[in-house]
Amino acid sequence: MLIELLDILEHELRGSLSQSGVKIRPPLSSIKTSNNDLASRKINFLVFNHRERQPILILRIAQGDEQKALLKNEYETLGRLVKYPAVTGAMPFPLGLFEFKNNLIAVEGSLPGVSLFVLLQRGKHTHPYWVKRDFRLACDFLSELGRVTTDGYTPFPDTNMVQSKLDQLSSTYAPLNMPKDYEKQLLEIADEHRSLMIMKCGRHGDYWPGNLLLSPKGIGVIDWEGFAHPDLLFLDIFFFMTTYALCYPWYAWKSCPTEKAFGLGFIEENWLSTIIKESLQHFFLNFNVPPRAMYLLFNLFLMEMSLPAAITNDPRNPPQYSKWFNMFQTLIQSKSPFLAR
Repeated sequence: MLIELLDILEHELRGSLSQSGVKIRPPLSSIKTSNNDLASRKINFLVFNHRERQPILILRIAQGDEQKALLKNEYETLGRLVKYPAVTGAMPFPLGLFEFKNNLIAVEGSLPGVSLFVLLQRGKHTHPYWVKRDFRLACDFLSELGRVTTDGYTPFPDTNMVQSKLDQLSSTYAPLNMPKDYEKQLLEIADEHRSLMIMKCGRHGDYWPGNLLLSPKGIGVIDWEGFAHPDLLFLDIFFFMTTYALCYPWYAWKSCPTEKAFGLGFIEENWLSTIIKESLQHFFLNFNVPPRAMYLLFNLFLMEMSLPAAITNDPRNPPQYSKWFNMFQTLIQSKSPFLAR
């Protein structure tokens, strides 16, 4: 099938691709980029011109109604967002969507760069200079995405919402075993900020280091199939910072347990947790959300991610929500988490 798809690119779509600025020089070649454990979700191929080292296109192939719907959502999302110059240069350009042999095929422009996850795994971009730069790029992109997709505001979580979320967790993981005064602290923060409004905007939905491409030109953001609009401002940035802490090579080539990596990023004081905290506070202050209110939002984010309904279309085992609950427990059982100080 891949040979036939490359033939379609070389002949049937060559003219339209040329009009979009993509020059086809056959014979084309390709490299599969999907991880084997995720192949059932989608299959991605980088497409190369003859004797060129940089890909010119990405082919994304989906099978089954669910995966087709996700890929269609991504393609339509890119089509809507490319009209905003502030973000369009950091996103794949949508070039074609068609059915072929009961598969849905999306053709997208290729972005330059290496994923931040790969850079971390290779021990690159782990110096404070690079971490601060990468965080700034990640936060700036989300700020721009929020700005161009703003869709009103919603009230800050009130005491009833906080209590409801705690009740949902209790019914899932009973007994919850919360520390003394933890619930009281969250309810006090909710009451203190009852007049605060939180911006609603577009949410990428999978904003983690593996989907951020870094190059001398800046940042590129891929995999938009989980995009939702309108959604809440803070979800993407919390997801990015948490997954970054989990991906960071704390022990060089040795693996770091999930709860330990989370603790190093958000509970214990060190140079990286300091950068994470300062970056989060700066991001939220730009949207008039003070640090104490941010801390409540972070707790609610971890609660939401701990519920079974939080992560859908995820083939991994054990399910990811149980890992998030362990991180939530790590946070609330610590006497003085660094992020809250």
